[in-house]
Amino acid sequence: MVATWNPAAASGYYLRQSDYYLGGEEPAGIWHAPAGDFSLFDGAKVDRGEFERLFLGHDAEGNSLLSKAGRRLDRTPAFDVTLSAPRSVSLAWAFADPATRVLIEEAQAKASRATLDLLEREAAFARRGRNGAIIEPVALTAACFQHGESRPAIHADGRVFADPNLHTHCVVLNMAERADGSVGALHSKILRDWKMAAGATYHSALAAELQAIGFGIDRIGRNGIFELEGVDDDIIRYFSARRSEIEAELDLAGTTSTEAAALAAAVTRATRNAKDGKAASSREKTWRKAAVDSGIDEQKFTQGLFVHGAIFAPGQAGILLQEKMAALPRELTEHESVIDRRELVRAVTASLVGTGFPVERANAEVERLLADGAVVEIGQDALGLPRYSTPEMIEIERDIVRLAGDMATRSWHAADQSVLTVGDDTLVLNPEQRDAALAATGPSAIVIVEGAPGSGKSTMLAPVVAAHRAAGLRVVGTATAWRVANALRDDLGIEARATASWMERLRQGRSFLDRSSVLVVDEAGLLSSREMHALLTAIHRADAKLILVGDRRQLQAIGAGPGLDLVASAIDANRVDTIVRQREEWTREAVMAFGRGDAVSALAAFADHGHLVETETNRAALDQIATLRREHMQATDQERFLVVARTNAQVAAISRTVRNDLRATGQLTGPDVSFRAVTPSGHEMTIDLAAGDRIRFLARNDRLGVVNGTTGIVTKIVTAENEAGNPAAIRIEAMVDGRRVSFSPDDLADERGRARLGWAYATTVYGSQGMTVDRAVVFLDPAFDRHAIHVAASRARNATTLIVDRSAIDMRLAADRPLDRQDDPLDTSEDERQKWLAERLSRAVVKSSTFDMSVVSSLNAGSRLHERDGRRSPTLSLSL
Repeated sequence: MVATWNPAAASGYYLRQSDYYLGGEEPAGIWHAPAGDFSLFDGAKVDRGEFERLFLGHDAEGNSLLSKAGRRLDRTPAFDVTLSAPRSVSLAWAFADPATRVLIEEAQAKASRATLDLLEREAAFARRGRNGAIIEPVALTAACFQHGESRPAIHADGRVFADPNLHTHCVVLNMAERADGSVGALHSKILRDWKMAAGATYHSALAAELQAIGFGIDRIGRNGIFELEGVDDDIIRYFSARRSEIEAELDLAGTTSTEAAALAAAVTRATRNAKDGKAASSREKTWRKAAVDSGIDEQKFTQGLFVHGAIFAPGQAGILLQEKMAALPRELTEHESVIDRRELVRAVTASLVGTGFPVERANAEVERLLADGAVVEIGQDALGLPRYSTPEMIEIERDIVRLAGDMATRSWHAADQSVLTVGDDTLVLNPEQRDAALAATGPSAIVIVEGAPGSGKSTMLAPVVAAHRAAGLRVVGTATAWRVANALRDDLGIEARATASWMERLRQGRSFLDRSSVLVVDEAGLLSSREMHALLTAIHRADAKLILVGDRRQLQAIGAGPGLDLVASAIDANRVDTIVRQREEWTREAVMAFGRGDAVSALAAFADHGHLVETETNRAALDQIATLRREHMQATDQERFLVVARTNAQVAAISRTVRNDLRATGQLTGPDVSFRAVTPSGHEMTIDLAAGDRIRFLARNDRLGVVNGTTGIVTKIVTAENEAGNPAAIRIEAMVDGRRVSFSPDDLADERGRARLGWAYATTVYGSQGMTVDRAVVFLDPAFDRHAIHVAASRARNATTLIVDRSAIDMRLAADRPLDRQDDPLDTSEDERQKWLAERLSRAVVKSSTFDMSVVSSLNAGSRLHERDGRRSPTLSLSL
């Protein structure tokens, strides 16, 4: 983790250098106090007594600086913002000559200061009034402690030592002087929410400072993370043993640090080893010995990293930055149509990394984007802080509402509703389904049918299709996933394709609609604003009809903007909420409870009926899933069993465990053949296959007759060896939908040569949407929200078992503690864990649209804004 945010440890944690930081080799702390709050001098050394009393919130006489309302016993005294240099930078620092080491430390200090300056400028607000309901901008005061190592860990060669790890603990006091001279607590949520932007600022500032010294920058990644040019990845891996420990623990948890930052931080604490003070004075000697044994000349290592000559030709850096800024508005709205200021600042700042421009350039670029209208402020959030979008997204989402409203007022061809009845009896539909079918076959050119998962929306579609066909109309279907589109094709007997495929036809000028066409969109809640706009535009131009079937309460669109929600703002939706999929009443009630955010009663129901299983460890959870799967396979058809997890990494971890079980029972035959593959989220992995493996194709291949989501069973693998005895060519034979196919991993390779192929023993929540099985198992982790659990828990007709790794919850609970208490044993009861998990599962994370912001802006219209120190700042009540 490069930039972490935690409640601070006790003051002594940072001051006991001789005990905790290996012999007091770390420099004294430095105050960051540009405003001079609490009579501090900016840049002064941290005095032990002064730090301890301010940490407690006391003045020089020992009296509380805070108002009576702020003197709570459970008050968090400070927040620890830890900024860690990339490992290559730490290695350059560790092996540098004294003069170069000082330059690197100065670069670290300047980058840390730039990060605190950003947080003060953008995220520092003090609270006042009842329950802290009023906020105002303030200055930050922080004690900055530089340290140079991680905790001891076992390395690849068996040595145990602390790796070089240059990092700074910025201990931000949880109080600030307000405009009237009083002292108030900080608004911690705003400060915490700026963590990613703080990380980007740190990366950008540090990269620019290091480039100014003469280092080259490469391997620029997410949020601006980078490494020094010339430091080999193998060296970085060796001297990252602590990181490897954490990644190994995360691998057991079935996730990665980039997918679950909070869990990564929790594992960091949970896998700590106590520091060995006896090794105090030998860290440089240890590092040098390890370097020599690794083939590194530590005396020449850092000097060899300096780049000779300019990194860019004159003007080239400016052209590069200009190109990045031109592409940024579209990138910002790739997944969200409305962005917060912190995301705008984060993206702009991360774009500076590698250009050599100082981090201060980010402010100018943000203001230029706003001044040029490439990004526009469209309103404020509940705190009065600005929110943004782009002219493109504003136009798209306004046009969706306009087109939907226009189509709703247009009378369309009448369907033959007589087919909805057989003699005097209505088809076997419940009243909600019947009403929805009548609406879908009515005269409107656009119809929404929404409903809970398992409420029979698909069942309702069969007579709707029949009614339109009886009137001589053509019905076609679509869904975001090929698997769901193919199910429409098979269940309804209509032509159906994935939405991306239809849209590609539109881009080629090949319209697939006319005045007698009806387009049925399944799982319409997954459509982004851009996708919805493209379909609506095509429907409107062709004078065709659109039937949207989905649920805004289930999973949100992956792309920017809630397409279905925008249409529903223009026309009324028809609801189908009576669940018919689950066969037991308690299950139906529990699924509905999850959907409305009542996870407490839902989890209690699952627990009471023996379908909530807690395991002690992640490994035990995976083993339990494999056992349940084996028991089900022995009794029934494996096609009717489903394992659902949140991430692709968890799916892979489950699949490996299931494969071990299959090996042990002799269901996999022949040796494993390994090759590089890629998950749907773009992460590289190694996949092992043998005869008997169940596989899932993750890309369309017309020659094989497969699409994304098609499954098969491997029957044979043939390999040809090269001169070294390693597999040089792999040929896989498999049964797919009763057909025998033969292919090479290369036939499914992406642009980097990674096969788009995976195991079919589990699926993500997104992959499960639209599926119906007899029995399901859900690997339930604390990152599930209301939408995810609503979908995952509703896939099975008969029984769904929720598997919970108790240790994952305990790690999260420990991570919420101050740094020095995160290793303490937890005494958490089953009821406490269940209550905490229920709070997580009740969260609804709904995508905003630019259309929504007009409502939010009107609510915030009465907010008082005032200028302070040239800064536009809100002062408003949070009880709006």
